[in-house]
Amino acid sequence: MKTTSPLLISPAFDWYQFSTPTNINLVMESLQPLQLEDQFREETPKLKGYGWAYKIGGRGGSCLVHYGGRNGDEHGPNVAGTGPMAIDVANLFRATSLPHQVGRADVRQDALADFNTWRSAFIERCNSAGMGTRDHGSCPESVKQLGRTVYGGSTSSAYQPTIYEKGLQLGDGYPSNYLRLEHRFAFSKAHEKQNLSLLTPSQMVGLRPVARDLSATLVGL
Repeated sequence: MKTTSPLLISPAFDWYQFSTPTNINLVMESLQPLQLEDQFREETPKLKGYGWAYKIGGRGGSCLVHYGGRNGDEHGPNVAGTGPMAIDVANLFRATSLPHQVGRADVRQDALADFNTWRSAFIERCNSAGMGTRDHGSCPESVKQLGRTVYGGSTSSAYQPTIYEKGLQLGDGYPSNYLRLEHRFAFSKAHEKQNLSLLTPSQMVGLRPVARDLSATLVGL
């Protein structure tokens, strides 16, 4: 059993992706502090319409920078920080005060709790808002437990909540009742993306009644 607590009660970024009209050299300069133990390396572009890419980190958390090409010329570099690195990417670039539009931001809230209790409350609140839910992952009777997930709403929606058994997904001695509530924001309008670049994770949770209620009910904030 892990002796260090996995809890991160306060909302925090788990994905922070944005585009910016800023020159790629200034973008990379702002992200320089990420290179304490690793270095940015050239990467094959994953996003269509971009000519080149740099990446640092791996599956446990990374920063991927796309630039150049048709989309790069039109929208500027695209930066995506994931996992623990999402917090650093957001903080570093926001500290520059350079303009950027956030195309996707995932806000996570962690707790030690009973998954079935969370699942019932999650489904009830999503249904009351007209948001369908769907289960994914290992069924409770499976010998090998890889963790269950419940999605709310649609992947094409501007807001999509999710709960999952983070401890079972991580394995390696993490508590089996280590759960995560995740709020995904993916707005399409320019002014909404601009607004996201100015909000804290807690303020983002406050954007949607469902997000506020799930936060209060499941995590108790």
